[in-house]
Amino acid sequence: MLDELIKGGTVIDGTGAPGRQADVGIRDGRIVAIGDIDEEAKVVTDAAGKLVIPGIIDPHTHYDAQLLWDPGASPSANHGVTTVIGGNCGFTLAPLRPTPEEADYLQQMMSRVEGMPLPALQEIDWDWETFSDYLSKFEGNISVNAGFLVGHCAIRRYVMGPDSVGNEATPEQVEAMVAELRKGIEAGGLGFSTTLSGSHSDGDGQPVPSRWSTKDELLALCAEVRDHEGTTLEAIVPGCLDRFADDEIELLAEMSATAKRPLNWNVLTVDSREPDRAPRQLSAGDRAAELGGRVVALTMPVLVPMNMNFLTFCGIWLLPGWQETLRVPVEER
Repeated sequence: MLDELIKGGTVIDGTGAPGRQADVGIRDGRIVAIGDIDEEAKVVTDAAGKLVIPGIIDPHTHYDAQLLWDPGASPSANHGVTTVIGGNCGFTLAPLRPTPEEADYLQQMMSRVEGMPLPALQEIDWDWETFSDYLSKFEGNISVNAGFLVGHCAIRRYVMGPDSVGNEATPEQVEAMVAELRKGIEAGGLGFSTTLSGSHSDGDGQPVPSRWSTKDELLALCAEVRDHEGTTLEAIVPGCLDRFADDEIELLAEMSATAKRPLNWNVLTVDSREPDRAPRQLSAGDRAAELGGRVVALTMPVLVPMNMNFLTFCGIWLLPGWQETLRVPVEER
């Protein structure tokens, strides 16, 4: 007997094949049959007129903190997402020096760059230090599959402290960052992410730590990723929001080629008023291929949405004159 039988839906199997009407049989947590199924089942679900699809993988999320208070990853799970990837744009919550000051720095930064609610961040028990400690917080405690890249900002802050803002790293500090990245990946991190975007500033309004890195620092970190199978890269540069400059295309291509891993960037937008922008950005993939790498654009199947309000700092602060307004308590805004 099957545990569950989903009958009469249009099955999209994820292979690229056209959808077809079929039943899906499940036993012991696995799909055991697809087709015309007569076997009895403990639970029968009528899926007529509905799509039956694999769980959606969302490769670019910032659930790094939310999963600690919302293990269901709402609203993504409501829309069929079963796997979320966090740690994007160079932003992770680990490694973390175990002091209130360091936790506060990450809280303020994440609130500003990603619009995470500061009161919720402050309610989290920030009792981890290593990336392994952080990942252990989720084991058996969340209802989605989750993976995390190791973020450049946290690594740089962990190694350099306050000097991570405003300063280049010494060779010894770069070596220490590489070592921390290695520990993070060995603990289960999926790879490395970074940001150079001018829209990413910390709670003090200064460029986030990764924006002070040199090309040599970035490539040293990418070289470490090369030594770990199954890993990947993610990077944000100013041209992601406009069009890539020549040096940005070269950097992304070199990062991928150095790591011998694919690199994805976010987000490709199509605008009829800028017909040459998307082809220009996609040309980074051509240059990467020439160097032996692979650069992939992420995009969305909808117009890019942006919900902004007085409750968060994210987004509105980019408008001239709004930064000071958003620094005051919500009631005063």
